[in-house]
Amino acid sequence: MLKRTFALSALVAAMFATPALAQDQDAAAYAQQQMEQMANEPVTDEQLEKFVEAIEHIERINDEFVTALESVETQEQAQELQLNAQREMVESVEETGLSVEEYNALAYRLQNDPEVQRRVEEMREDEDERY
Repeated sequence: MLKRTFALSALVAAMFATPALAQDQDAAAYAQQQMEQMANEPVTDEQLEKFVEAIEHIERINDEFVTALESVETQEQAQELQLNAQREMVESVEETGLSVEEYNALAYRLQNDPEVQRRVEEMREDEDERY
């Protein structure tokens, strides 16, 4: 489960970063710098709870995207699906109360901070036990 979370957080971070890279390299560098700075700040349980909620929504959107991608016939259809999935992921993250930047910083921490990994894993296990 944690490996899937790592993969999805990396996928989403990459998807969120792609438009910024295409629009402006300076903006992308600034976003990366902000993410790294936020990654050094303490992480609250509230932030992680929002992050876990966002991950659950993103997993659902990703699963739907992968399923829909199997039936596309053209590159244009695949790109349209990807843009729609990306838009839905951004909306899902923002609906939790996190910004995309905050989500990306938490995803970075998840990949690089064993304590954050442990806390997220515990929260996800607790969530699974409730349902």
